[in-house]
Amino acid sequence: MDGRRPVKVFRVPEVGRATRLSPWGRVVLVSAILVIGALVALVASDLATRREELVTYPVGGAIAGLSFDLGNAAVEVQGGGTAREVDVQRRERSVSGGTFTVKSRCPTEVLGSCNVSYRLVVPDNLPIDIRTDAGQVRFRGYRGSATVVTTSGDIDITDFCGFSLDARADSGDITTNWSCPPQRMSVRSSSGSVHAIVPSGPYQVDAESASGRNVVRGITATSEAPFSIQALSTSGDVVVEGRR
Repeated sequence: MDGRRPVKVFRVPEVGRATRLSPWGRVVLVSAILVIGALVALVASDLATRREELVTYPVGGAIAGLSFDLGNAAVEVQGGGTAREVDVQRRERSVSGGTFTVKSRCPTEVLGSCNVSYRLVVPDNLPIDIRTDAGQVRFRGYRGSATVVTTSGDIDITDFCGFSLDARADSGDITTNWSCPPQRMSVRSSSGSVHAIVPSGPYQVDAESASGRNVVRGITATSEAPFSIQALSTSGDVVVEGRR
């Protein structure tokens, strides 16, 4: 022994020589490529579908009524006067038993979200039935009978004139403003507020809030009146007033 330490030799891989993967390494590499490809496809699909689509179509023929079951979609009803057809903005349509029916739900999506709204132009004296979950319902200048039911969506009805109105909400607020005395009006909310404005005059009135504010003013309450008003809430305020 001459006392010198042994020298360690490190081998450098030759440039250009491919390193072979083990079978397990190949499986991992292929799986990673597939996962990345799937994510890229989902992102591309999501970006491709992020656009606003507006479809308008008329509904004519012998229609006796309208029925809309719209999930969380918002809807606005505009009075169409003496028009001969209904104008609808959106999609999905069918006619059954003389009633034009639309049922709409957002598809279940992996990425992104869905927002739907409808705008309807409805001729006079064509009854309409609208049901939503969280969508807001608005009426403007409608002449006819209507039934509106929401879960948490607000109901806002302005310049309404017709034979009857039945509006119900679980937790949404209800506001109605009549341009003519209602033959029969029933507006009820469980936890939302109720506010009804009608032309001054005599009415049969049933207006009550279990725990909120209760106000009736500007109208004459009598059991002999030809017009009836029911405005009820469990915990919200109830206000019924005649227009000055």
